[in-house]
Amino acid sequence: MRDKLSRLGKKPLEGYAKFVAHHALVVLAIFFIFTIFMGYQASLMETAGTSQKDWLPEDVEVVNTFELIADQFAGSFSSATIVVEAAPRYAGSDEIRDMRDPRVLRYVDVLAERAKLVYGVVSAESAADVIKEANGGKIPSSLRSVKSLLERNEMVKQQMSNYICDDNTMSVVRLKLQEDVDEARVVEGLNEVIKGNKPPGVVVELSGDPVQEVTMRELAQETMGKTSFVSFALIIVILIIIFASLKYGLIPLLTIAFGLIWANGTLVLAGFNITPETSGVMAMIMGIGIDFGIQVTKRFRYELRTQKREDAMVDTLKNVFYPMTITTLAAVIGFKCLSLGKLPVMKDMGTMMATGVVFCAIAALTVVPAVLVLLERRKG
Repeated sequence: MRDKLSRLGKKPLEGYAKFVAHHALVVLAIFFIFTIFMGYQASLMETAGTSQKDWLPEDVEVVNTFELIADQFAGSFSSATIVVEAAPRYAGSDEIRDMRDPRVLRYVDVLAERAKLVYGVVSAESAADVIKEANGGKIPSSLRSVKSLLERNEMVKQQMSNYICDDNTMSVVRLKLQEDVDEARVVEGLNEVIKGNKPPGVVVELSGDPVQEVTMRELAQETMGKTSFVSFALIIVILIIIFASLKYGLIPLLTIAFGLIWANGTLVLAGFNITPETSGVMAMIMGIGIDFGIQVTKRFRYELRTQKREDAMVDTLKNVFYPMTITTLAAVIGFKCLSLGKLPVMKDMGTMMATGVVFCAIAALTVVPAVLVLLERRKG
């Protein structure tokens, strides 16, 4: 009975192996069309930022409370800051050295008013608001007048400490933002705000939640690009050394090249985005997936010693199919076990890695064999 089941299992596998070996062009044509579609989908993948709320599962009480309060008090939980800092370059010059200087107060007042026009900004407050409130709506004309005003009113002096640091070298404009806004759009608008002419001897920078989110997205894209490029380059070098052949060193790379395109396309269709936390997943998939291509290539070269290329590929696929399938299943089960926890980021990483490994295995059993057969010279 066991032998009969074994023969039934081998027949489909042998039929598949013969089809790939004898109809390599057809196999490549099918997967080339599939790759074009998935490649287009993969090009749509975006890098998304994450907040502390995104690290927690939706059913946690603290998240429910956060969303309830955010609905009632829009903009209360997102903030940004425009930082104006003294940075004089020349000694004895007329450059700003004290943030209480009326030139700075007028400048931060203009920044606050311009920032209010940016989409998503709910309010903007600066030291100028404190001074104007204490001085009848006007900013004094000299630094001495500002100092005198602060010395006479301890409460005003205390309020100023919320916007100007103790050594008077830094001032901030505090911005409140709507919670659910496009961070990139907000940061772009604020960058336009600080581009205007500024007093001599000061530098202006942005900080806060949306700036951090946009910066993390950019770093995630840069990290993913660098790690993928370096991983790919090192794998090429190692494979060429192992196989002592440029052709056989490059063909296994098709496993991860096609596997990553198919995986990314599938993830886009499933609604996934790259995040700073998952930006290194692609490099890990490369490290695991390349093994499938190496197995097929090495076995094919071994079978070629005694058989013609088509027969060699049939025996290659028959011998590597089950071990690769078991390896793939074990990897998928291991990665999907990350979903047993409650952290969404870990679930996403497990899903992405499992998807990548599956498609690398498929590429190793379809595209790589077809290319090996086509590029191998026919022997008599």
